[in-house]
Amino acid sequence: MDISRSVRSLAVVASAAVLCAVTPVSAAVADDTGAVITIDGISSDAGGDGTVSAGQTITGTTDVTFTVQADPGDEPTEAVVSITGSGEYQGTGTVKQTFTLNPGDCLPSCTLHATLDTAATQQFGGTANGVEAPLVNDGANTVHVEVDSPRPRTVTADTAVTVDNGRPTVTLPDLPGEDAWTTYKPVGLTADDALSLRATATGDKGVSRVRYFSSSRAWPAPVDLTAPEDGSTWTTTLDTSAVPAGLYAGDLFVVAYDKDGRAGSPVRALTLVDHGFTVTPKLGTVIRPDKTPVSVQYAYPSALNKPFPHNFNYAYPVSTTVSVDGKAQATTPVDAYTYEGNTAGFIADVGPLPYGTHTLTFDTVDNRGAHGRVDLPVRVVSEVAPTWTDGFQDFPVAGSSWKLAATTSAADGVSRAEHWTLDVDGTAVATGSYPTQPAGTWKATTTGVHDVTLTIVSQYGDTTVRSLPLRVVAATTTQLTGPATSTYGGKATFTATVAQTGAGPAAGAKVAFQYKRAGTTTWKTQATVTADSTGKASYTATAKYNGAWRAVTAARNLTWTSSTSKTLASHVKAVLKISKPAVKAVHGKPVSYTALSSPYVKGTALRFQARQKNGTWVTLTSATLATGGSATAKITFSHTGTWTLRVYRPGTTDLTDTYSSSWTVKVG
Repeated sequence: MDISRSVRSLAVVASAAVLCAVTPVSAAVADDTGAVITIDGISSDAGGDGTVSAGQTITGTTDVTFTVQADPGDEPTEAVVSITGSGEYQGTGTVKQTFTLNPGDCLPSCTLHATLDTAATQQFGGTANGVEAPLVNDGANTVHVEVDSPRPRTVTADTAVTVDNGRPTVTLPDLPGEDAWTTYKPVGLTADDALSLRATATGDKGVSRVRYFSSSRAWPAPVDLTAPEDGSTWTTTLDTSAVPAGLYAGDLFVVAYDKDGRAGSPVRALTLVDHGFTVTPKLGTVIRPDKTPVSVQYAYPSALNKPFPHNFNYAYPVSTTVSVDGKAQATTPVDAYTYEGNTAGFIADVGPLPYGTHTLTFDTVDNRGAHGRVDLPVRVVSEVAPTWTDGFQDFPVAGSSWKLAATTSAADGVSRAEHWTLDVDGTAVATGSYPTQPAGTWKATTTGVHDVTLTIVSQYGDTTVRSLPLRVVAATTTQLTGPATSTYGGKATFTATVAQTGAGPAAGAKVAFQYKRAGTTTWKTQATVTADSTGKASYTATAKYNGAWRAVTAARNLTWTSSTSKTLASHVKAVLKISKPAVKAVHGKPVSYTALSSPYVKGTALRFQARQKNGTWVTLTSATLATGGSATAKITFSHTGTWTLRVYRPGTTDLTDTYSSSWTVKVG
């Protein structure tokens, strides 16, 4: 077929004919990357201008436009556009359109248009159930484009979309989901002779009915749940007495219909059917609900109890009915391999019993119609479980006494802790009996992890053992040293020494050096320093004001506790000196003296003092400190002789008392 390079006709494997428009572009370069796919536009009944955006909403008929670029080495042979459901619900399928591409159709490129029906449905769960389920679930989905070439090589492109066809949704509140199912203990909906089913259904167009159905012939016919009087929860009860025991993981479904009769996506109703109880005449008289394996044994009179194979000619059991409190729960059939060759008994599996006192009855019928019956009284109890109230809220510190305490409770409301033993690392700490609750004090002598074990024995002899790890950490001590007095503007170095109690220095500890200025109440961290291998950390500050210092060591998780040093008072004196003081003076004539001091504080008065013969100092005059940091005073000496002088700056909240060096003056 002669195809022009502008538009080529494509064979389409789909319900609609589609044209591939080839847009002339630069020649593709042969490489090993395969074809290149570009999704150009997506639009649907939900509207939109065709722009592709992540998660865009699509409804009903959806058009997808995409471009394929190729080179002679990667000519595509087929393109498939599809939307596959998210898998959250059952009935998930795929809507797709396939294009068969001929040689040269996509050289160098072609643009294709696919039309997908996101509202398409399929028969689900067998024709008898009449459920037309949507192929694509409402919610998060993906538009997937796949291009194949003969190398072979497959190239794909994806874009996220949100399908919203307004289908009703249904959830089962009593079904925890597939993740909760295990190989050994399946959980989900359970049934004995009856299954109580609840379903919550919602829909944009309302909900007209909710149907429960099965693809298995073992189950009853489909049934519609009873509509709620209010809210959205639908209910029903099903007779499962005729349903074989077992796990039905892929046969049972619930689906909701809206007011227009459209079915939503079915939800799988995982169900475990159990018609029996696990009991045995040899079982202890006190059991827990989880005691399930039961060996039922039979003993015949010696006249009948013949060894194999002669017992085939005599009596042998053919069925056993297990009853609980007079109500038959299950009948166990026999076959040649189970009983005819082994009259000793059989293994029965029955479900958990409710708490309390019960009578288990085993009624055996042999091949001659004779009955053998035995009754076994049992009490089903719960374990007595502890709840720790003290001992595990924090880490104990080595060398301290640590209190451990717990309260006890039982789900059956009857069992109690008749006796208990509390031990640490296998050594008993305390013992007690009802009504005393478990408690004891333990001396935490060494650091590390210790095992705390509480053993509880109920009044029925039932034993519960609980163990928990408890980590003991070291205590720390922090000591701080530094200068008691520093000079304004000078450097003051403070050193913290951190040690673990009984474990050497706390190398690597984070130490916060905190300062509180005089006249304030707030501690402020000036620096955080890591202690060296000797446990020492130092910080050098510039002296400015009176105050106090302390060092705070941070706790290290699972290693040591925090600690705070004692407060270290730190005084700061001002800078104060006399500038070239005159050392000679004449009696009765004034002499000027200039003192230099920092920091400048408005109104600061410097006192010029002289020392008396008795050693005390008296103030001769005062001068106010100027902004330049100087104060000048004139002194007139009252008599001849040698005078000793100094300058005194009175202390304030911020600075302590400061004295200049003294000097002598000879007065003639």
